[in-house]
Order: sequence, then structure tokens, then C-alpha cells
Amino acid sequence: MVLFKIFFILSIMKKNVVVFVKSSIVPGSILLLIAALFIVTPGGNATFLSTKSELELDTGLPRSAQTDLLITSDTEEILASEPLDSFGFSSQKTEYEEGTIRRNESFYLILRRHGLSALEIQRLTDSSRGVVNLKRLLPGQKYRIYYENEKPISFVWMQSPLQFVRFDWDTELSVERGSLPVTPVESEYAGIISSSLYESMSDRNGTPQLVNELADLFAWQVNFFGLQKGDHFKVVYEELFANGEFIGIGDIQFAEFQHKGEVFRAYLYEHPDRTGYFDEHGNSLQKELLKAPFKYSQRISSGFSHSRFHPVLKTRRPHYGTDYAAPKGTPVLAVGDGVVTEAQYRGANGNIVQIRHNSTYRTAYLHLNGFAKGIYKGAKVTQGTVIGYVGNTGLSTGPHLCYRLYKNDQPVNSRNIDLPASDSLEEVFHEDFSRVVERGNLRLQYLPLQQELASNLP
Repeated sequence: MVLFKIFFILSIMKKNVVVFVKSSIVPGSILLLIAALFIVTPGGNATFLSTKSELELDTGLPRSAQTDLLITSDTEEILASEPLDSFGFSSQKTEYEEGTIRRNESFYLILRRHGLSALEIQRLTDSSRGVVNLKRLLPGQKYRIYYENEKPISFVWMQSPLQFVRFDWDTELSVERGSLPVTPVESEYAGIISSSLYESMSDRNGTPQLVNELADLFAWQVNFFGLQKGDHFKVVYEELFANGEFIGIGDIQFAEFQHKGEVFRAYLYEHPDRTGYFDEHGNSLQKELLKAPFKYSQRISSGFSHSRFHPVLKTRRPHYGTDYAAPKGTPVLAVGDGVVTEAQYRGANGNIVQIRHNSTYRTAYLHLNGFAKGIYKGAKVTQGTVIGYVGNTGLSTGPHLCYRLYKNDQPVNSRNIDLPASDSLEEVFHEDFSRVVERGNLRLQYLPLQQELASNLP
């Protein structure tokens, strides 16, 4: 789970107490934690249990979600807490101006424009060494200048939708990296097959990422190049938000795909000892080998055949592979764990990589533009590792990948072979998993279908 970083600044009579909480605890629990940090003396003053130290409290949560607290103070009283924004600033005491880094604009120019002296900027620059490289400010990145009583006190550089660097200079100089808390929001989507999957989902606010996640999930159950009118899908998934902005798709929780009258369902099961997608019987949806050596679907330009007319040689001959037309430089993935047995240029095959997966299966990837770093004979790879890039080397009429699968050293059609699945869910997890299935079935059952939604993946 993503760790959420929440800053709390408690106003006190003499100085500020900074409580750094790294957790996903709900607000009610936060109040209990804060209350546990101090005791009230007979004179009415609050005495801290520890100062300038790290305390770990047993919250009953998993270790990854427990709270790490850093408290610094030499005060005796706490008056009130104040609401803070995502970057840790009091929304009551501060205001901010948001801007976008322009072309050829530097850290120095931004801060000079907002009233800082050259000396102050130099001191901040010196403080940033070892924390962040200021030369990596890029045009288009956002930033904020925070003000208190109309005086600039801080600069926040948003390096990405999640990562930021905070520069403070009001009371003391400090430069710190931070991550915005990510909020997952459960969402749902459903549709009936009608036209183009990508186009139809985009028209109804679906995202290409969700399309690809769904296609990957059912890659071995559904032929996405042969979807039929009347097929349908349902999916319950997470949308991720940071600072109120949508940043991407999280995990698919439950999904259903009806294809040619047959219904396939997927359930995400998360456990410290086992995590993955399974059908309602606990069978893993992941196969020992991927359906295709790409992250996203690519067009098949030529299939497996015992007699194909060769476009260059102009004769009929066997074609023991599947050709995927893809742009030059498209990453090619290892379809399974294994050992590289060949990575070289070989005549008509061009740049070729061969991988031995086990005693039964091996795969070959032909006409590559080049090899990925670390790919050489004897190298070990895992499923999904980038091994090379689509090219046009050897006897080839255009950028494409010829992908070949061998079973017991005999070429087989990778598109229709029934490959063994990864291990099914062990019996010890079945009772717990059955509750996940029950919840998933209820969500999917009552999820209404939208008309006119999808068809063939390109």
C-alpha cells in the first residue's frame, strides 16, 4: 500500500510542535495518537513524553501502515491544531501563488522575481546540495511560492504529480524532498461491445491505461482481436488522486468479461504470502508465459503458417512465428522467466534473442533494432523484462517483430497453444478468498451496463 505522508503543525504558546505522520490512518485515529503524545500535569500544562526523538506506537496496523512520529519541542502547552494543505502549510496563515516553469528559467530567476535577494538564493542553493539537483528544473513543471503576511517564506517545486521539493527560509533554511499523499478512490466501468474499444471508452471518459490493464488481465481468456457485438465487460478499479488531481489507474479489484457467450471473472487477492488475480475457483489468471511480448497490444501483420508467401523471396515457405507490426524502438518483453541462450546478429533473422524458459519451452525474438542493456548469452531474465527493441534488421520489409515459440524444440502457434497457468491459490487461502469472491460478485452483479461501448483492440 502507498504510504500517505501527512504533516500536522500544532500551535503552541512558545514554539511550534511538528508532528510528522507517515500513515493512512483516519482523522479520528489521528486525534487519539495526538492525545497519547502528552499528559496534563496538575498545573494544567502539557508535558511531552519524549522530545527530539522518534516514537513508534502500536496501532494494530500492518508495519507498512504504522505511524512514524518525529516530535521536536521544548514547550509545555498546546493550544490548537490547524488544517494543513498537501505540502504541510497552514491554510489559515498562508497563501500561495502557483506558477509554471518557463523555458530557460532557473531557480535563481524564479526566486529573484518573487523578491528574494541574491544572497538568500545562494544560501538556499548551498543548502540544496546533496538533496536535489537544481539544474533539473524543467519547462512545464509547476511550483508554488508560499506567503505569510505577504512575505515569501517557501518555494515548492513539483517535480512530478507525486514528488516535490520544499525550500524554506523564514525561520531557518531547509530543503526537503517529499511525496504527496495518494488517495485511491474506488470506481467502476461497464460496457457492451459495439465499436472500437479505445475510441468508445475515450468518448465516455475511459482511459487507455484502463483498457490495457483489462486486456492484460484477460489476455489468455479473451481473444481481443476477435471481440463480437454483444460481448460485454464490467470492471471495479481504483482511480488515484494526489492533491485533488487524477494521476492514474490503480489496481483492478474485480472484473468480468463475457466473450462469445462465456463469462470470465477476475478477483484481486492480496495476502502477505500470496497476491495475484484468480478466477472464482482460485485458479491463477497469469500463465507461465505472456500471450505476447509487448506491454500493449500490437497489430499482427502475419500469423503462424506452414505455407506462407514470403514478401521478399516471393516464394511459399513455412512461417513458424507471429509477426507484430510495431513502430521502430518499441520495447520487446521476455514472455517468461528464463536464461538468454542467444543475443547476436544472425543473417536473415537480423538481431535475435533466444530464451530458454524451462525444459519444455523456449522463445525467439527476431529482427530487433538492438538489445536492451544487460541482455547477453547467459543472462537471466524475468517475465516482462525488456530484452530489445522492434527493428527492421535482417530479411525484413519494415519494422516488426517475428516472435517464435517452441515446445520441446518444435515450433508451435503462440496464439492458440494452451500454456500451463501459474500456481493456483493454496487451500489454506480458500476460505478467505471465498469472501473476496462473494464481495466481488455482488459488485459486478449490480453494476449496470452502458450501451454502445466496445469492440476490437487495434
